[in-house]
Amino acid sequence: MEVHGWLVLRGCKEIQGVALDFFTPSEPVPGAAPIRWPSYHAAVIFAGIAGALFLVLWALIYATQPLIRPILPALAQRTARLRYRAFLPVVALLVAGAVVSAMAGDGFIDLAERVYAHSPQLEQIDARIHDVARTTRTPGATTFFMAVTFLGDPATLGMIVLVAALVLSVRKRWRWLAYLLVTTGGGALLNLELKRFFSRARPDLAEALHRAQGFSFPSGHAMGSTIVLGALAYLLVRSSRSWRMRSAVIAAALTLALTIAASRVYLGVHWVSDVGAGLTAGVLWLTVTTVAYEAFRRIRMLRALGVRRGPGS
Repeated sequence: MEVHGWLVLRGCKEIQGVALDFFTPSEPVPGAAPIRWPSYHAAVIFAGIAGALFLVLWALIYATQPLIRPILPALAQRTARLRYRAFLPVVALLVAGAVVSAMAGDGFIDLAERVYAHSPQLEQIDARIHDVARTTRTPGATTFFMAVTFLGDPATLGMIVLVAALVLSVRKRWRWLAYLLVTTGGGALLNLELKRFFSRARPDLAEALHRAQGFSFPSGHAMGSTIVLGALAYLLVRSSRSWRMRSAVIAAALTLALTIAASRVYLGVHWVSDVGAGLTAGVLWLTVTTVAYEAFRRIRMLRALGVRRGPGS
């Protein structure tokens, strides 16, 4: 856990250094006319960065299919004589879920322990990144991040879930509806309880660009968008047969969640550790509910098919 915490802090320092290098104006060239950018140039830049992030994630996720496809037949051949081979996908799902949950849980616990102990090192990193965001604001960037943070607002996410729930009800996908409501509703309640437990104060809201209420840790926008977008991405992946579309949906959900989390730091309503904790807690809760539902679905399907034992039983 100490090693993980050191990596988190080192990554925050590197992000801070990149941000300073990016936003620090260069020395003017003698005799050259000052460059006057239009007011919306920063919005275009950040939109381009978000688009580039989506394309990179899409390419990486899409590229995993050729790597995984040859493994499945080999595993099927090696496990052909196992007694309960039909349940091996469920076991693999549970193992993968346990690994992701452990990683996300370790990241959240590490941040939570440092916040609870008022770690000077973490507070210093939070303050420095907050200052970088505060002193490098532009009208165009503010417009972009205000629009992005609106997508992660609890009311907006609630409307998205409501529309999705209505669609699932019309199509009579009751199990999907139950999964969506349990995942998003339970995640919202968990976030409220975590905020109440840690009771961490927000940054000085007098300098913030957006109104905010309640406690700061973990970020509700980061955690809520991770859970809602992740749950919807799972349902869209389940309803699509094309790996190209599936990988695009996953990449879009990741890009939106990360961009919403970044908007909270830029607008000055959260520390960077708040959004980091929100992302990791969201991944943890989303993984638990999704793996539980998927395991239940697969076991139920196997039982409906009468699968009990392999050959020779």
